[in-house]
Parts: sequence; structure tokens; C-alpha cells
Amino acid sequence: MGDSMVTDLLIGVPALLGSLCFLVAAVSMNRAGDALTRINILSVATGLGMMLFIAAAYVNDLTGGFRWVGLIMALVAFGATVVVTTVASITLARAVYRSGRLDPRTAYDDLSGVM
Repeated sequence: MGDSMVTDLLIGVPALLGSLCFLVAAVSMNRAGDALTRINILSVATGLGMMLFIAAAYVNDLTGGFRWVGLIMALVAFGATVVVTTVASITLARAVYRSGRLDPRTAYDDLSGVM
């Protein structure tokens, strides 16, 4: 196995797995019953899928040689992904809750304390 093939695998496999995360999330969101479940599915796919894409992009950047700037950019992207996906998930879930359109099958509402 040549260096080029190993590099292609180290770039392609995380990129394909990230794409698969988003595909599975899209199918699951289509089948989910309520908006809170859809948001939960979206947050996991966004977090994991984007991390895999960032890893693939960093390995692709390494093909031109190691650069500290590339490493710092990848680490900042990882951190920003964690923060943005967390805040976005919470904000979307709050918006759904405040809209009053919860699925009647939702057994317990932690925000209002109603069972």
C-alpha cells in the first residue's frame, strides 16, 4: 500500500463516515414523531459528523506538510463545533417548547415539571 493510498483512506474514511452520520440523521429525522426528538437527532449528527469532516480536512491539510496554523485552526474548529452545536440544540429545543407544539406522547416535561 503506497503513501498516497493511506493518505486517501485517512481523508476519505472520516469524510464518508461524516456523510453517513448526516444521512442517517436525515432519515431518522424524517421518521421521528416530534420536534424534540428531531432536534436531539440533529444535534448528535451535527456534532459527530462535523468532527469527522474537520478531521478529514486536517489530514488533507497535513498532506502539504505540518503547520502550526493548520493545527490551531483544526483545534479552534473542534471547539467551535462543540459550542455551536450545543447552543444551537438548546436554543432550538427551547423554541419548540415555547411554541406549545409538544407531542402528546411526551411523557414528562422537565421544564414545566408536569407529568
